[in-house]
Amino acid sequence: MVGSHSIAGSWRGRYFYPGNSDAEGFEAVFIDADGIIEGNILDDGTLGEADVDGKFFYPYIKFTKTYRSGTRHSVYYEGTMSEDGKTLMGRWRVPGSGKEIADLKGTWTAKRYEDGEDLKFEIEDQQELELVGEKKPQAAPAPSGQSG
Repeated sequence: MVGSHSIAGSWRGRYFYPGNSDAEGFEAVFIDADGIIEGNILDDGTLGEADVDGKFFYPYIKFTKTYRSGTRHSVYYEGTMSEDGKTLMGRWRVPGSGKEIADLKGTWTAKRYEDGEDLKFEIEDQQELELVGEKKPQAAPAPSGQSG
């Protein structure tokens, strides 16, 4: 926990691919020890579980998500926490493999999840993401056809 804001706990989020309005969902659990965060993420799609490690210093969060199966590729996330501590928002990136394949980039958002809470995303979330996101689609495939 840093100051009065904590990243620790359960989060429900979505990440967006460039040029695609559909989102992939995920659930995340973060543990915070003096700004060093660890945890796990479970993607709704076929990518499955991933481990998380990174840093949180309000309002900034930066972490790496590494999938436990398949190619075990990593996705790099950066973002910020809202003033009320209930929303995270930012960008993600999968590094390309050199000159032939550029980085794949997109945006993400997550909301703090309390037990029994019905979590719904609003149209405003997408509009806010467009402010931090890439407007032009990237023409790079993800490693082994997977990303995010």
